[in-house]
Amino acid sequence: MIGIGQLGLPIAVNLMRAGFRVVGFRRTDREAFLRAGGEALHSPAEVTRQADVLLLCLPGEDAQAAVLNGAEGVLEALAPGKIVIEMGTYTRDYKVQQALRVQQAGARMLEAEVSGSPPMVVERRAALYVGGDEALFQECKPVLDAITEHHFHLGDVGSAVAMKLIANTLVTIHTLAAAEAMNMGVRAGFAPERVAEVIRQGAGNSAMFTIRAPLMAARAFTPAPGSFNTLHKYLRLGAGMARELGCATPLFSAAAPYFLRALEGGMGEEDISAVIKLLEAESRPSNPSGGSSDQ
Repeated sequence: MIGIGQLGLPIAVNLMRAGFRVVGFRRTDREAFLRAGGEALHSPAEVTRQADVLLLCLPGEDAQAAVLNGAEGVLEALAPGKIVIEMGTYTRDYKVQQALRVQQAGARMLEAEVSGSPPMVVERRAALYVGGDEALFQECKPVLDAITEHHFHLGDVGSAVAMKLIANTLVTIHTLAAAEAMNMGVRAGFAPERVAEVIRQGAGNSAMFTIRAPLMAARAFTPAPGSFNTLHKYLRLGAGMARELGCATPLFSAAAPYFLRALEGGMGEEDISAVIKLLEAESRPSNPSGGSSDQ
């Protein structure tokens, strides 16, 4: 595995727990991977040579291109029979071009987009959206099953990233909706922990409320399960896909600017649950009794 950071590490751990030998490469901070039983190697090429199935989980196209094309990179070590599972989120065109280059080296590629936070990966509750050849998907099912039982083959390469962007528009909307509810509950006189507990059991719950409302209640915005910096790419790519498809996005278009404001305000390393701070700042001061000051 190449890319054993915040998301890649729990993926690697799940594979090891399922009995797979996992070799990996990361330039720094390899200790957690080693403690979990992984074997750290010295270059992407060395990992590629030793692995039958190579998983790539890198944060952006520049980092991914460096790993593919650089000295001792993946492409120089790929050989017929190797399988690449691309787990990073990039544009559809980039993914298609990457698959062609992998195929030119005699190897085969799936894309597998992760929908879920690192804690959800740890608990095997995350989903994998998979694009690529159906037969290759079936061949890779033991690896995918080791990561999570929730995986869906959606079509050719490029289909998985499309579904991931759709899912992350909902992450954006639902996180802001959770912040609205938490802010409203506190201003109505409830303890934030109580709001988080009660709403989770009723019709208003969502996956983002379940994950983020307790963080809002505890003001536990760091360390971030999912930071504003991480979301930024999905805001950009999701908005671009919506424009390309000609989609009306009234809720996403209303929600996204709050997360961009948080980035501009220096909150990039905080969890996206901290968006509640912007709503609190916009709300009118309350009387001690819970009513607004001008009632």
